[in-house]
Amino acid sequence: MKSNLNIKGFTLFFAILVGALALAVGLAIFDLALRELVLSNVATQSQYAVYAADTGAECALYWDTKCTLGACVGASGFATSSNTNGGTFPPATGIVCNGQDVAATALAASTWPASSNSTAATSSFRVYVSNQSQLSATTTCAIVSISKSGSPSITNIISHGYNTCTGGPLQIERVLQVSY
Repeated sequence: MKSNLNIKGFTLFFAILVGALALAVGLAIFDLALRELVLSNVATQSQYAVYAADTGAECALYWDTKCTLGACVGASGFATSSNTNGGTFPPATGIVCNGQDVAATALAASTWPASSNSTAATSSFRVYVSNQSQLSATTTCAIVSISKSGSPSITNIISHGYNTCTGGPLQIERVLQVSY
């Protein structure tokens, strides 16, 4: 009879041990799943930023090589050191990216081009990629800088793409650079 009294507590201890082990395994699986969701969201937001940067770079490339507006000099819609024409170049309107006239709404319309001297010129613009009608937390955008210098002209396009244009700790930036 003495041996039966000693076994009574073992069943309860064994049940608590198995329950704790199952809880630990469940929490570990939950933690892994949560981390995968966070990683997936960051990868998605990073992809939005890359797409925004690519949109800005492609728009700049197009207008640098295919401009047919009357104010364009040498098929480029952006200023160079040799063709600023006393500040009337590049065109004040008509450079359209993603349905937006980025020349008319340049980062600072009074500084289009942003800077120019006898050896170089820089033009900058912002293009909204999604939700063009209103600036919201889901709006992706790109800030593009086109620098031309030297003779013959060397062009450097730097496009900063953002997953959200409103800033904040969750903003992701991706940069693409094109030089030719």
